[in-house]
Amino acid sequence: MDEFLAMGGYGRYLAVAYGVTALVLVGNLVAARRRFRRTQERLRDQLARQDRRRPPAGLDSANNPTSAGRGV
Repeated sequence: MDEFLAMGGYGRYLAVAYGVTALVLVGNLVAARRRFRRTQERLRDQLARQDRRRPPAGLDSANNPTSAGRGV
């Protein structure tokens, strides 16, 4: 078993290489999740700002009732 773990003298190198690879993969997953959540939060904020700026239905930009539905 010791011979297998030594892997012909390259056991330490391979263990470090696999360890670094695992850390990079986990780091990429964590970074992607953070970016995704930040993007979702920014989009929610942007939509909330748009909703606050949008006038209620039936009013034009000058807050005057529109002619929609009056047959004018």
